Order: sequence, then structure tokens, then C-alpha cells
Amino acid sequence: MFYILKSERKQVILQRIQEQQFVRLEELVEILGTSESTVRRDLDDLESSGKLRRVHGGAEAPANLQLEESILEKSVKNVQEKRAIAEKAAGLISDGDVIFLDAGTTTGLLIDYLTQADLTVVTNSIHHAVRLVEHRIKTIIVGGFVKESTDASIGAVALEQIRRLNFDKAFLGMNGIDKNYLTTPDVEEATIKRTVLENAKESYVLADASKVGQFSFVKVAEIEQATIICQTSESSVFDLIKEKTRVIEV
Repeated sequence: MFYILKSERKQVILQRIQEQQFVRLEELVEILGTSESTVRRDLDDLESSGKLRRVHGGAEAPANLQLEESILEKSVKNVQEKRAIAEKAAGLISDGDVIFLDAGTTTGLLIDYLTQADLTVVTNSIHHAVRLVEHRIKTIIVGGFVKESTDASIGAVALEQIRRLNFDKAFLGMNGIDKNYLTTPDVEEATIKRTVLENAKESYVLADASKVGQFSFVKVAEIEQATIICQTSESSVFDLIKEKTRVIEV
């Protein structure tokens, strides 16, 4: 009989809820090959950290984590703020850099400010790739399964390609930035973002103020692993974030 670590059990539980929105206790006992009492303790831990909600017979994703806005819905929100963030981010790029540009609305706006010579951009967004080519920028597009709502290439094919690449700088979107973690709703997108962070010399998270203090379904990385580019916020969480990592205020 094999033994699954507690952290691995929790990841399996979260992935199941992400896929189905609800999971039964009996199903988890069978999948994890452990006792009902152990699964109940894992569910209690995850509920206390806001990752799920216990319901009769199992658990479900909290209401605020169940649905992710589509890229179209995101594109009309906080546009001026996002443009200012994108312009600031573009100023960090040097001639000859190889950068990763994550799928997302704020990262997409950065394309308008790319004027560096001999620049290479790797992206997991079809729409970003099209616009980059229109701007005559050397572009490498990551393949894989395309998630329609976010325009992001995800899955094993995308992950394998990204693992083989190194970046001077990476510019990522994120759904939640709290005092400890960078988070996103999708398990597979989180894996892609995490791998990009590991392969980049410098990593930047582009986020409007609405993301500060928020947490989402899956942990991507600890807050210290990236520089945050965002609008100045009066939130107490913002001060805590600045204590832990570099923040470039717009």
C-alpha cells in the first residue's frame, strides 16, 4: 500500500473540486486510499484556509472561487490603471531580452509599449501572439490545450515546452495577491505560471489594485518569488506585501 503525503492529498482534493466544483467524502476516501477521519481533517484544514466549503456529504468550492471571469469581461475593467502598469513594466525590458508574456488583459496591453531592439517574446496566448507578429516582434507561441475563457495554453504539451526555455524576464498575470501567496483559479494555469517563475531570471506580476488582498483557488508561488507592479493601494495588506517583496508602484 502506498502512502500519500498530507500536502499531496490536499492538492488532489483541490484539483478534484476545481474539476467538478463538488466532491463526495466517499470518493475522496477511495481516491486517496486513506481513512475517512483523515480526509475529514484535510477538508477541515482546507476550509479554515478558505480553499473550500464543507457541505453535507463532501465539499465544494467557495462561491467566490467557483467562477473565473472571461478575458472579455476582464478587458473592460480598470483599463487606464492596467495601461499605466503595462507601460511601467515595458520600461524594465532591455534590448536583446527574451521575455515570457503571460496570457491576460494587463500583460496584453504591454505589447503596445514594446520598442526594444532584437526582442524575443514567448507567450502562451494566441491573441498576444497575433498582436506581437503585427508589431513585427520575434514571437514564439507555446502550444497545448487552449483554455477559452482566459486564452491561455495549458496542459502537458505547454508545460513541456516551457520547461525547456529560459527567460531574461517574465511578466505574469495573477488573480490573487495576498501577504503570503500569488494565486490563480486553475490548477493547470498555476503549474504553467510556477514553471515560468522558476525559469526566469527576473519575474514580475502585473496586477491592478483589485487583486491586492485577494486569494484564489490554487497557490502559484510565495509572494517573495516575484516583483509586483501595481497601483499604490491604501490597503493594510499592501503594506504587508511591501515588507516581503519588491513592489513597483504606479
